[in-house]
Amino acid sequence: SRPSRSRADVKPRQDGKTTTMDFLNRFSLGAKLVAGLGILEFLLLLIMPWHSADTRFGTFELGALEGDGDAVAWPAAIALIVLIAVVAVVLVRTLSPQTKLPDLPIPWNQAIFYATIAIPVLLLLKLVLQTDYISFWAYLMILVGAGMAYGGFLISKEPEQAVSGPGAPPPPPGGPNVPPPPGGQSF
Repeated sequence: SRPSRSRADVKPRQDGKTTTMDFLNRFSLGAKLVAGLGILEFLLLLIMPWHSADTRFGTFELGALEGDGDAVAWPAAIALIVLIAVVAVVLVRTLSPQTKLPDLPIPWNQAIFYATIAIPVLLLLKLVLQTDYISFWAYLMILVGAGMAYGGFLISKEPEQAVSGPGAPPPPPGGPNVPPPPGGQSF
């Protein structure tokens, strides 16, 4: 049995070149799930049919982002927008950790988790709003979204990234380990 190695144990090559494994080792399991399944979900939403009906005149197919009559497309359109945003944030945070993202009222790890939950919920809403002639791909899209939500859960359990570099805020006066002034935090 091979001992498990953490990302810190991975040694760079002697010739200074990076390999595909070096690139992939930058990603945590949660980031791999969110980014990888997010790209798959993006392609499924754009290419595969949500509704499919066979008639004697041929097969009628309607994509997830299309609406016809009672078929509603807005939950899938919102899911696509959230999907693009969350995959972009995960890729930026992983591939460019020195980039300072805007401050949110909640930590970024939680925001990613909530966004990844929203994707399968919106797709389930689309499923409930129009249930006629649902194709196999609709269920697969919901399962891929659930996998992304699990990746978001894993990201939410990771420690929050500390930003360093040119876009980082300056350290607090006296260093990072200085206790707050007596009487609590001053405003």
